[in-house]
Amino acid sequence: MAFPDDLLKDAHHLAARGEKDLRQSSLRRAVSTAYYALFHLLIADFVLNWKRPDQRVRLGRMFDHSKMKQAKFQSANPTPVEEDLKTVIDAFAQLQEDRYTADYDVGTNWSPKGVENTLAIADEAFKAWRIVRKEKIAQDHLLTMFGARRM
Repeated sequence: MAFPDDLLKDAHHLAARGEKDLRQSSLRRAVSTAYYALFHLLIADFVLNWKRPDQRVRLGRMFDHSKMKQAKFQSANPTPVEEDLKTVIDAFAQLQEDRYTADYDVGTNWSPKGVENTLAIADEAFKAWRIVRKEKIAQDHLLTMFGARRM
């Protein structure tokens, strides 16, 4: 199992623990971990295309969370592939916002249902990405998330 899959599995484990004990620490870590699962899934696919394996770790460290969130995609009449890509893009933005709230907003109490909703977004993004990951449009979007301009 790959690291992003392990992270998503860990997020579900933490959510279940947090639901059982109503522990904010577990619920918050579940949300944060779900975001990082998707973050690492996208980065892993990007760096695997890099020709020099010895540079992949350094390349992966160059991603900027805010630039990744700002990479948008719009289509007037989206194809099914574009719909799946949009699911991933929207999920990334939502998960990043949820992670920020979970990690930094101590005034917000997470409910098990709220965490369940966040994890459902992550699960759906993983499914959608696995459908589109090899499509040119998805690979082009990874470049945009890295900071490259759309052509």
